[in-house]
Amino acid sequence: MELNPTAEEIIAKIKELARPLAGEMGLELVDVEYKAGGDFLRVFIDRPGQGVSMEDCSGLSRRISAELDASDPIPQPYNLEVSSPGLDRPLKRAEDFLRYAGRPVKVVISQPLNGQNTFIGHIGDVQNGMVKIVLKDQASVWLPLAQIKKARLEVELKKT
Repeated sequence: MELNPTAEEIIAKIKELARPLAGEMGLELVDVEYKAGGDFLRVFIDRPGQGVSMEDCSGLSRRISAELDASDPIPQPYNLEVSSPGLDRPLKRAEDFLRYAGRPVKVVISQPLNGQNTFIGHIGDVQNGMVKIVLKDQASVWLPLAQIKKARLEVELKKT
């Protein structure tokens, strides 16, 4: 890797390195976070339908660490963290939205739609590069996946 890679280049390299390692363990790579000059590298993993254990996180951390030591893609010191994406996990790909169809979500888009950038509702369908969000008033809106800046599952607390 070049002498001063950008954060985006480092993230791409880590995804390329970590995805097959996670797959060998039956895990899915959800996301990677790194800020240039930062002191952390965060890798988020999941096991669809089951979640992840501490053993999954520590096992993958050891494997990624060994690969990073060998290839040395990050020029400065950092701390590696491997964890679950949490209850409010980010949604990045069409597959993420399909997997969590019906679940509550908050979506922020880059270009306003009807003067609005933020939409809160439930995930509907995904078709042709668009995701349908069913809003609280039961109206729905189709948002282009390419314009989604940030999307996270919302945590629903049930009243007992």
